[in-house]
Amino acid sequence: MVQAATSGVDFDATVTEFAGRLRAFIRRRVPDGATADDLTQETLLKVFRSRASLPDAQRLEAWLYRIARNTLIDYYRRRRPTAELPPSLAEEPADGPDELRTAVLRTMQRFLAEMPETYREPVRLAEMEGLPLAKIALRLNLSLSAVKARVRRGRAMLKKKLQDCCRFEFDRLGKVIGWEGRRTCKC
Repeated sequence: MVQAATSGVDFDATVTEFAGRLRAFIRRRVPDGATADDLTQETLLKVFRSRASLPDAQRLEAWLYRIARNTLIDYYRRRRPTAELPPSLAEEPADGPDELRTAVLRTMQRFLAEMPETYREPVRLAEMEGLPLAKIALRLNLSLSAVKARVRRGRAMLKKKLQDCCRFEFDRLGKVIGWEGRRTCKC
């Protein structure tokens, strides 16, 4: 996970760390390396020029990839304004939202099985069965505040494991539109 970039020096160093990954992200979506270099440079210029508009330093990585994706879209629109965007930049992922949801669900179930029992059952009931927290409290014979705390902490554990495993791309509404496994990913 990216540490918050609080000062200008921290911001610069953190963004510089991502330059290689941003180039690889862009390279997979353009025809040649020279174009990828140009678009990476353009992306980094946009990042440094708009650093004041970073909404949340904890979400720096997502913000960087969103700027890179927008730079790619601008590139394709400049080349042929009336042509369709390539499939890798389409709103929906190539494998479709259902396949993506299924893959994330399978991974989440595996991570859920690895969680301590204290958090596993409340999260399973809330996320997989969709039970309201009050019913979970009755079923597990716990107070409502205990269930709320366990579900919140369990969800945070799952989120961290998912983010450590994969990098997700989101649209402007926060919906997952793409993902790729990290080196340590065993999804």
